[in-house]
Amino acid sequence: VAFFFVSRVDSAVDKLLEANGSDEAKALEGKAAVANARLAYELFEKKFAEDPRWADLAAKGAKVQRPLWASTGTKNAAYSDCKYVDELVAKHIVNTMPEK
Repeated sequence: VAFFFVSRVDSAVDKLLEANGSDEAKALEGKAAVANARLAYELFEKKFAEDPRWADLAAKGAKVQRPLWASTGTKNAAYSDCKYVDELVAKHIVNTMPEK
């Protein structure tokens, strides 16, 4: 798997948005991590769908290195405990869900 840390993105970006203080900034809180992970997944899909080198390897039995959403426990109590699980379900994904 290829680790991709999720909630840490919101933790960092939300601090910046909070410091900005504008209504526009507040409306973006809690959205950066999911948007970032979705972009990474889109790039992952594109790479394995369009790369002829990968097609050759897959034909020989190679397996896809799957993305792993790590750090999917929410750090902000205002967010659902399952925010990064519910919003990032996709084919080939591995998720390290917190036990709670």
